[in-house]
Amino acid sequence: MIRAAGTIIALTLAVVPALAQERPPEAEPDTAQTADRPPEKPEAAEPAPAPEPVPDAISESAPDEPAAQPFGPPPPPVWFTLAETDAEYDACRLALSVMGAQFRPQPPVTDPDNRDCGIARPLQVSRILPDVALSGEPVMRCAAALSLALWTRDFLQPAAGLLPEAPRLTALETGPAYSCRDRVGTGEADPKPSEHGYGNAIDVMGFRFDDGDPVLVQPRQGDGDAAESFQKAAQGTGCLLFTTVLGPGSNAAHDDHLHLDMAARNGGWRLCE
Repeated sequence: MIRAAGTIIALTLAVVPALAQERPPEAEPDTAQTADRPPEKPEAAEPAPAPEPVPDAISESAPDEPAAQPFGPPPPPVWFTLAETDAEYDACRLALSVMGAQFRPQPPVTDPDNRDCGIARPLQVSRILPDVALSGEPVMRCAAALSLALWTRDFLQPAAGLLPEAPRLTALETGPAYSCRDRVGTGEADPKPSEHGYGNAIDVMGFRFDDGDPVLVQPRQGDGDAAESFQKAAQGTGCLLFTTVLGPGSNAAHDDHLHLDMAARNGGWRLCE
């Protein structure tokens, strides 16, 4: 048994090398050839997906997206920012009294539908000078009344004295001064608020005298008479006391009256048409 086992082991050892030689040895890489060979062409990469378009923040925004709200409390209404100080108000009333105007202070005026409309310290004026009445007894700010008094005293009364027969000016035909509305005759779809909404404007439709016919404001270009001269004098001198004068020739909405207001503008610029 021992001899037979030894014989089997010897045969196995003899066969194993022979089987090993039947399989060809793996070739080792040729480093020299590998160095000279160009790199293999890489596989084509799949194209990257195109970036999604970024929506236009203005044209493609959601229609129901709420607008950004301003931070902080709302600004004060316009009528409040125009309020006179105690000293300004007292000085204005004193000047009107010295000139002989007749007026009555009124409670503050506001509008429930428009917070910007109103007058902090309104005056209702019945006579702008002792002998010149205002037919509509308009309610306005004191500064507007004072400009109207100066215009009447320094320009309208002297011009009336140059008319035939030198009549005395007795009244201005006026409409309401305070009126919460937008500007008229601008041609704009969304016009700015009118100065009437702050008691800062007055409309004059005509001039009456103690003798002769009244001069009613109307288109008079080329009439060549004294009424045309007086109306042009009134319209031209108005811009010395007011910052806006509109009337015949400005637009159709002002063909029948002179609009005079105290709108604040940069650099003292005035609109005279």
